[in-house]
Amino acid sequence: MRSIYQFLYRLLYNELAWAYDAVSWAVSLGSWHGWREAALPFVRGKDVLEVGFGTGALLAQLQGRQRRVVGLEPSPAMHRIAAARLRQRPATVPRVQGIAQSLPFADRAFDTILCAFPATYILDPATHQEFARCLRPGGRIVIVEVALAGSNPLWALLFKVVFPSSPQTKQKLEARVKGAGLSREDHLVGNRTVRPLIIVAEKKADT
Repeated sequence: MRSIYQFLYRLLYNELAWAYDAVSWAVSLGSWHGWREAALPFVRGKDVLEVGFGTGALLAQLQGRQRRVVGLEPSPAMHRIAAARLRQRPATVPRVQGIAQSLPFADRAFDTILCAFPATYILDPATHQEFARCLRPGGRIVIVEVALAGSNPLWALLFKVVFPSSPQTKQKLEARVKGAGLSREDHLVGNRTVRPLIIVAEKKADT
């Protein structure tokens, strides 16, 4: 199941990138946009990097909040879609093709690094070392995931099919954050059965 999910994920970010928004809407029963937006109150500071911006929906929203926003995304297909979306905006959002494990930015360049529904790069120790390097003292990483509340067996089965993850995923992420010298807090947003989980990892203010 996991390998099938990863294969489909790769297709959605490449050959089937044109269908990404529609598929996301369908699998979330129309909640995908709201789940992403749940991250916005946790973003702070003027300089923001979104890693894995996909079709650029959050870039457009961040841009309108008087921030200096930069996007990083490895997929050329997603860059093309985001460019078309952002072409209608009054100001340009700089976008860079690259990977989280090797950020092409200076030390202490950002106040917030945002990742909405990240791929497996979020479990790579190199990713968090790079995030810590590029964050200013007191800066934060904001990660958007989803979580299941309650114990209804039908919901649990559907959640496992749509959002598969190994039992070790949470522990691995905790270890990566800690290994980069960052603190972590989890925030469940809303009261629905499936709701956004906002993970906030902060860099110490004196480092």
